[in-house]
Amino acid sequence: MNKVYYYSFKRLNLWLVFNILLVAKVIYCVLKCPTIFTYPQSYVILGCVFVSVAAWCYKYLLKHPMALVSDKSIKIDHCNPLDWKDIERTEEKVVRCWFKKMPVLILHPKKGIKYEYNFLQKHNCDFTAFSIPLYDIIAPEDRDELVKLIKQKVK
Repeated sequence: MNKVYYYSFKRLNLWLVFNILLVAKVIYCVLKCPTIFTYPQSYVILGCVFVSVAAWCYKYLLKHPMALVSDKSIKIDHCNPLDWKDIERTEEKVVRCWFKKMPVLILHPKKGIKYEYNFLQKHNCDFTAFSIPLYDIIAPEDRDELVKLIKQKVK
């Protein structure tokens, strides 16, 4: 059994409004003054608008895996899989991220396991190496199903 859980970001946000206003402003400028492309600065502005729109599309239109659960292990984000037998216990904790407090489910590994940690797992502040978000970046039904599944696998 392999089950993939995806992040679920809210698409309607201030960044989307900003991008819409930027694109509208560029279109307005092109229609009112088509000779604007004779200036090299206009290509820098167009490049910045393109990068902003492309980054928004990448984050909000593509599906990003949050966890891959199998019978043998769990893989969180882009980290290496962690075997179920290597998890000692779980803990629900509220962590601070900037000015917000966010609930996470922490998987505590057993001492002395052989696991290759990546950079973010080593330097992730209150979000420990194996943290599963329980706040609004994952769909509520996926969150409940994942928590139930983890509680079944970890004694």
